[in-house]
Amino acid sequence: MRITNPTILRGYNRDLNRLLNLKTQTEKRITSGRKFSRASESPLSAAKALNVRKSLYYSAQHKENLKVANKFYTEAETSLIQVSEKMASIRETIIAAVNTTKNIEDYNIYAQQLETSAKELCAIFNTDSAGRAIFGGESDNTSPFEIINDANGNASTVLYHGIPVNALSDYKSFPYSKDVNLDIGLGMDIDQETQEVDPQSVLKISFVGTKVSGCGAQYGVADVDLSQIKPNRSYCIDVYAGNVKKTISFKGESTQAGNVAAINAKLEEAFKKQKEIGEGYPKMDEQGVIALFKDELDKDGNVTKAEIPVEDGICCLVNNKEKNPRAEDLVVDNDSGYTNKFKVNVENLEEGQRYSIEVKVGNEDAKTITFTAANDDDPEARDKATLDNIQKELDAAFGEGVVNISKGKVTQGIITSEGNTVKVSCADNKGTSPSAVKADITTESTTKFDTSKFAAGTYTFSVPGGADITVTLADGENIVDKFNAANNTYSMSTDGVITKKDDGSYISGITCKDATGATVVAGRKTDYSIDLGSMVSGAYYELKVVTGNGTDVKNISFKAGDTPADTLKSIQDALDGTGVTLTNTKDDIYKFSDGVAVANPIVTSKENPVVERESIYSNNYIQLTLDAARALRQGDIEYANGCIDRIVTANENLLVEIADLGCNEEFISFNIDRITTREENLQERQVDLEATDAKSEITLWKTYEAMYNACLQMSSSVVPNSIFNYIK
Repeated sequence: MRITNPTILRGYNRDLNRLLNLKTQTEKRITSGRKFSRASESPLSAAKALNVRKSLYYSAQHKENLKVANKFYTEAETSLIQVSEKMASIRETIIAAVNTTKNIEDYNIYAQQLETSAKELCAIFNTDSAGRAIFGGESDNTSPFEIINDANGNASTVLYHGIPVNALSDYKSFPYSKDVNLDIGLGMDIDQETQEVDPQSVLKISFVGTKVSGCGAQYGVADVDLSQIKPNRSYCIDVYAGNVKKTISFKGESTQAGNVAAINAKLEEAFKKQKEIGEGYPKMDEQGVIALFKDELDKDGNVTKAEIPVEDGICCLVNNKEKNPRAEDLVVDNDSGYTNKFKVNVENLEEGQRYSIEVKVGNEDAKTITFTAANDDDPEARDKATLDNIQKELDAAFGEGVVNISKGKVTQGIITSEGNTVKVSCADNKGTSPSAVKADITTESTTKFDTSKFAAGTYTFSVPGGADITVTLADGENIVDKFNAANNTYSMSTDGVITKKDDGSYISGITCKDATGATVVAGRKTDYSIDLGSMVSGAYYELKVVTGNGTDVKNISFKAGDTPADTLKSIQDALDGTGVTLTNTKDDIYKFSDGVAVANPIVTSKENPVVERESIYSNNYIQLTLDAARALRQGDIEYANGCIDRIVTANENLLVEIADLGCNEEFISFNIDRITTREENLQERQVDLEATDAKSEITLWKTYEAMYNACLQMSSSVVPNSIFNYIK
């Protein structure tokens, strides 16, 4: 078979081009360091390499997220360490204030220091990172915490995103309280039904300020100063009740009762749904105090019991002119923190027992009022009747409507006076129980015979524990003379009272019978005396003094002194104007004047406190600091002292938060190391899939180059000579 020259030339040219192409591809792999530049060159390796590249991208993103989170947690930890140091300083300031004798000017200095510390705490909590407050939750607001002043210009209330920190007891109820999460490669999981991210599959990089610093209080109410509401003026307030916020607007009425009715109508309309489903709804009492109540519903939704106080509910109001620019300013107060109010604990009073309390209104002298705790099988009715008794005494002492005691279900027993500060106390009582006091009032009684009833005849007097005395009367003889002559042990007074001759003491239980055995009717004589030596120094006592025919009744109260002489003067001052006198019968025993009955001794008791200040403490330690400052300004050392332990507890909880942050930082470091190791493994895998072996490729390139050169050198034997001869 003859092979033509064109066939030889085509084969040679094909092989030469193939060698050139192989040589060129090898050169590309050497210069790029990659096994292939197109997926089509190695589809399987390219698919694997694409997955590796995707994993490397996500790893880099997760690593960057962790670096951001690490910075966030580090700055949060630094901030909380500063807060802890500041709280230690606050504690020392309060201790210095309460443990040293100071005047009100010095207390004001300490209060100013506490206010400054509270503002510094707010500034720390407003620390931002990358233009976003660390403790602002999901908000980008760089100042989530704010302190507002009261009418006197003193820092009074801490706000978080515009809401008082005491207003809501659940930090999740505040605005922007949802978590902000980062995917750090743990396998982020999303619930398909709720579309919520599983918190265990991500890393949280947000902190809700009210969770860290605390929120809510033991319980709370909201207080509106009804006296400042003017008729036909518009007012607009935000009402936070439980976890629900509503805005109500109302017009002022001409009377306080009308304003209460108008506000309650708006509250009922706004919170109608909450009431229907048995949740807490707000309602105002006659004094302007708003608290949370709920209705118990049966399975059919019918009300079984209405208006039950919600003990752990918080109701708060905030003046809001933004919703109604024409609205007037209205002072509202959230009483979930420090308050000047005093409360009579009617639930602790003994039924039928008399009590006295001291009430001071404004700059007037204190007045002592006494009242009786009511008797009733129904506790609610009993408390209401007791409150009515107290109100009656307050009206008698100060004038009708000047001082009032609240009768609401939540705030009952709080004594207030419109436009004036009120202080109520059981000052200086020593805790003596009422039962022990009754023994202090001693009564001595004896049989009193009507001497005009004894006619001629024989009479036998029987004396308990003694011998009978027989007296025989002739016409015209006097029973008194005959009785006294008949024995040497007893004597009869002209008014028919028998006593012992040696000490003059009264004898009870003497009977008398005539010769027929009939009993001579005798009356009773009672003398009332008081043992001053048995009185408890500083305790308050009350006596009911009955004179005349029993219709003239006066209640007198007095305070036992340090000595019987001091107590005697106190009683004489209390008896001034009653016509009743005291006669000394023996050491420290004083007898009341004849015809006087004395009953109902009382004493206030610390075993069941009659009165106490409303001791409500905020759970937020910034607000607690401001409350301590306010208490110092009022000279209320007891409340300020109560803040110390709570500051200590808050600092302990804060240290736990700091420890948690440290654990999260360790977790972040662990995951950064984990992702770094993963990146190294992926990079090795990527090299295996994509990178060339330089030594092998260079050897291969040299081989292809040698073959290519050899092919060119062989061209003279492949290409026919006739061509070259022709060219020549």
